[in-house]
Amino acid sequence: MMQNLDRRAFLLGSAALTTACSTSAGQFASQTADGPGLGDWQTAAPDAYGLSKVALDSAAAKLAEPGERQGLVVIRGGKLIYEQYWANDYHRATPDWQNVSFSSGKSWGSTMVARAQYLGFLDIDDLASKYHPAELSGLNPNTTIKHLLTMSSGGTLNTKPSSIPPKRLDDLTPPGPGVEYEWHETQEEGKPDGYGTTIQPGTEFIYDGAPADHLADIVSGATGMKSHDFMMREVVARLGCRNFDYQPEGIDRNGNVRIGGSILMSCRDLARLGQLYLNKGAWGRNRIISEQYVDEATSPSRLNPAYGYLWWLNTEGSAPQAPRNMYYAAGALGQYCFVLPDQDTVVSTMGFGRPGLSVEAAWDALAPALLA
Repeated sequence: MMQNLDRRAFLLGSAALTTACSTSAGQFASQTADGPGLGDWQTAAPDAYGLSKVALDSAAAKLAEPGERQGLVVIRGGKLIYEQYWANDYHRATPDWQNVSFSSGKSWGSTMVARAQYLGFLDIDDLASKYHPAELSGLNPNTTIKHLLTMSSGGTLNTKPSSIPPKRLDDLTPPGPGVEYEWHETQEEGKPDGYGTTIQPGTEFIYDGAPADHLADIVSGATGMKSHDFMMREVVARLGCRNFDYQPEGIDRNGNVRIGGSILMSCRDLARLGQLYLNKGAWGRNRIISEQYVDEATSPSRLNPAYGYLWWLNTEGSAPQAPRNMYYAAGALGQYCFVLPDQDTVVSTMGFGRPGLSVEAAWDALAPALLA
């Protein structure tokens, strides 16, 4: 046990030395990856990167028509070239406002797993039960971490409730306690027969955040840290996020987070995640996650060509006006981080209200400004 703890301490400590190591031997010794590093986003005019402010203003206005947007951020070449914010019953029109992620938080969860793998704590081909016993998770004992990343675990009857929607600005009700796992006798309505009981891992794609939540327990078991602490230290802090945390309801009594949502973050911080993947896992002169993981995470998984490792892909044209190699984090009611590799562009937009913003509607607004 002490040997494992010493190894964990060494791995976490060595991560802080990445910059020093890279200057002598790493592939980032002679260049810095695009983006803000640990500082604020550097700004530039849209026309310096081939875009029109007038066209971007028009796209922003179209996005905001339903009235539920809080923010829009456009990054190109690692620079913040455009942003717009709106006030409504749930948000203030400021760049530091923290929006509720809903399921766009899954892509952050994928990154937490990627970081744990990069530091040597786990391998995504490992059985989930190696770090989080099946009798606790409710997952099939043959479930691997990769099955959870690709929504192909077969499910579990031990689940947490959904994200808590944001409160109106005039609602002063204090947040509730962290949500805990709850065992169920039958699958949730809408799930296929055998969900969480007889469906074998790797046989069906079933989009559901409940199994993915157990990735937090797996990371905790592998690293010996609470997953909230690991995420905040090894991902959030290393990306220099300014306005990022979890809803109190999103952290359970063990200090583990909901992978399926419950993050509070600004549009600027969501864009940092997209830039990390656009950079193939590099940040400043450091590497946060492996390039191989980024490539796999943003490539079609075996059972769904439009899904990677908790990232959505546009391979089948769910956003017809967007490039087919675009990939994106997505949450209910229009929480998006779009990554466009060929355009060297990241777009984040968040908000809350009804009707929500579909990915197709988002690109009906964005395409004329970004792809002209």
